[in-house]
Amino acid sequence: MTHLPGREALPGDIGSRLHPAATAGRVLVVWQSTAALTRAELAAALALLSDEEHARHAAIRVPEAARDYAAAHALLRRVLSHDRATSPHAWRFDRTPSGKPFLIEPGTPSFSLSHTQGLVACALAADAVGVDVEATDRDLDIPPIAARFFSTDERDDLDRLDATARRSRFFDLWTLKEAMVKACGRELSSSVRELSFQIDGADDHRRIRIAATGDIDPARWQFALFTPAAGFRLAVAAAHAAASQPFTISCAADKVLFANPAD
Repeated sequence: MTHLPGREALPGDIGSRLHPAATAGRVLVVWQSTAALTRAELAAALALLSDEEHARHAAIRVPEAARDYAAAHALLRRVLSHDRATSPHAWRFDRTPSGKPFLIEPGTPSFSLSHTQGLVACALAADAVGVDVEATDRDLDIPPIAARFFSTDERDDLDRLDATARRSRFFDLWTLKEAMVKACGRELSSSVRELSFQIDGADDHRRIRIAATGDIDPARWQFALFTPAAGFRLAVAAAHAAASQPFTISCAADKVLFANPAD
């Protein structure tokens, strides 16, 4: 497990108590559709960002990608401030030597961000967590991608399915791999093939397992797959501090979360 650097204490209310999502037994995932964001909504999102985030946003040349970057980072800040006195703009972040971002404030959760054109998501948990969201309606050639990034068992799994089921399973596996990579802070291109998933069942009755590797204990990881909106797949990978009872992974739209002040 990757341990984050020490977190400094900050003055005032920031970090003065544990965040509700930083509790054992719960992983919170929140997503937001961005395709219909108005200029006013985008301006409100940008107003929450730090100077560094503004600089990164300004460097993105594709309008949809810039929109989704702003929406994702603003969503994280809003979720962190949900049911807290801390202003969304006040949260401060740093990065590990490998580039994995983390919150400086003590008592705050681990988090992960993901965005694809039209949808963004964030995940909060007490321990390592990763989230990935992908648009499933785009054109892609599955065999060469699977040959490069999927394990032999995963490719055999795909080969047993018809075309429709194969495409769906491809996005299941791809998002799970991306989520796991983000949770571990690894570089995707160098490690994704060794992350081999097995998915049994369907929909709400899926059982998702990962094969053991030199540094991955399957008993310490829990996974979930969601379809937050038509044309999108979302996966979550979350670690237990130690092998323990399963925790709850909840996934909700931002409008649902912010409509419930006590959530």
